[in-house]
Amino acid sequence: MMRYGDYQKRRPMAVPKRRTPQRGGIAPHRWGIIVGISVLAVGLGGWAVYSIYFAKPGIAIPIQQPSNYELRLGETVSYHSVPPTSGPRAGAATDWGIHDRPIPNEIQVQMLWRGGVLVQYRPVESPALDDPVAEGLKRLIGRLRTEHFERYCKVIVAPYPSLPKKIALTAWGRLDTFDAEEITPDIERRIVRFLDKLIDAYNPGRAGCP
Repeated sequence: MMRYGDYQKRRPMAVPKRRTPQRGGIAPHRWGIIVGISVLAVGLGGWAVYSIYFAKPGIAIPIQQPSNYELRLGETVSYHSVPPTSGPRAGAATDWGIHDRPIPNEIQVQMLWRGGVLVQYRPVESPALDDPVAEGLKRLIGRLRTEHFERYCKVIVAPYPSLPKKIALTAWGRLDTFDAEEITPDIERRIVRFLDKLIDAYNPGRAGCP
């Protein structure tokens, strides 16, 4: 009769298996890292493309309430931004195109509510001084409206003396402000992109033009 001790003595010892070194290829645990990095890169690239081609220009300004209210004669309101981008509006409107005098805030909002975009500038202190920015904006918008009137009909150029920066672009709920000494090709592209993205982007009354 075999004893337990005899069995232990006779049982062959297990020989540890040798691990065959991997040649070439990538360790399985590293595939997850590579896939994760690839997904992140694709995501960032997609966001960059979206930002360039699809995102609205300027910054979003919260819609001021009541946003569908026409002010009665003599009523006034303080707006959330300079220039305004939404809120109560005047019952009266003004003409699209180029203006030499400032437009009241309440009328500006009325024009934005109709799907328009305002291009405004801070005028020079003295009318005797040259204002390359004002002249450049008038030339740019005048040319766009002449060559593509239906597309750029709903644009207004006007002075705004209290602007914190030289130029302000406004649409319903959007604002872009920046300084400039003249209208360069880069600034032209910036303005045209704002117009192309935001003219009629908000037009609840389906107002036409002119």
